[in-house]
Amino acid sequence: MAGNEDDTHDHQHEHDENCDHEEGDDIVTLVDADGNEVDNYWLGQVELDDEQFALLCPVAEMDEEAEATNVYVYHYSEDEDGAESFEAVEDEELLARVQAAAEAMFAEGDEEEA
Repeated sequence: MAGNEDDTHDHQHEHDENCDHEEGDDIVTLVDADGNEVDNYWLGQVELDDEQFALLCPVAEMDEEAEATNVYVYHYSEDEDGAESFEAVEDEELLARVQAAAEAMFAEGDEEEA
């Protein structure tokens, strides 16, 4: 799992207004520091210490033949109107804790599928 490559946080979220996020189904479009739109797959969400974290993978980096894929972690929140916010996680210790929680979540999901 990778950290954040830049302070990407402006976004458009392409899905039905009241849908729950489904792993890999939703596309989140973030705008990077250079103003480029980057489409990302929504891989999951982790709650840690009463904070929500989104796990995203750039669509351009997703390759079924690749052994590893970069996963970027963002603080995730919604305001009272449902507008979503993604902010880069810059604290390395927090990033490591979110990574451990995400790996446990994905391992649990793999066990349920087996």
